[in-house]
Formats: sequence, C-alpha cells, structure tokens
Amino acid sequence: MTKVLIADDDFISLEVLKAMLGQYDVEILTATTGQEALAQAKEMPNLIFLDYEMPDMSGAEVCKTLRGKPEFENTPIIAITSHQSASEMTACREAGMDATLHKPVSPEALEELFKEYVKS
Repeated sequence: MTKVLIADDDFISLEVLKAMLGQYDVEILTATTGQEALAQAKEMPNLIFLDYEMPDMSGAEVCKTLRGKPEFENTPIIAITSHQSASEMTACREAGMDATLHKPVSPEALEELFKEYVKS
C-alpha cells in the first residue's frame, strides 16, 4: 500500500488534504511540526507533502534534511503553501522539492500530482 506523509500545522488544511487523499488506496501519516515530519518519515512514505510554514522548521528545511539521506533521494516531496513569493519558491526548489501545491488545494491539482508521482 502507498504511504503518504502530510505535514501541516493547520488542522483544517491537514484534514482537508487527508479527506481528498481518501479516494486513493493510501495509508496516511500526519505531522504538525517539522520534527514530527522527520520522525514520521522513518515509516518510509512513498509521497510527502510539506507545508512551507510550520512552527519549528520550514517545509524547505525538512525537505533539505530528508534529501541529505540516501533513502529519500528519489522520494517525491511536494510543498504546500498559501504564499507564492519568489523567495519561498526558490527555497523550495533549492531544498529539492519536486512540485508545489497552493492552498486552497484543488482536488484536480492534487489528483494530477498524485498520478504523476505515485506509480500504481
């Protein structure tokens, strides 16, 4: 079964994304901080969604930490953000994120990314 990690400190955003992913055959892992995301990543998810703004670490910082480990070199990591500033997008790219989802997340955008990064 495909494992998906969602890290977002906003409860509503987390629940909405979980509900949207409920249509797929996935096991969902969740985290509300960067440190929790790093701990949950030990479960080896097939796809990771990281909110850019979390209390202890940015999604880019979490991504950079994961990308430094060989087992996460090829794991798709998607940024989730409500902002679209150039500095944020640059930080995400430089950290090694594969794509960005903008809040509010549309079901169509999520489906497109899911199909692209999760091989059935």
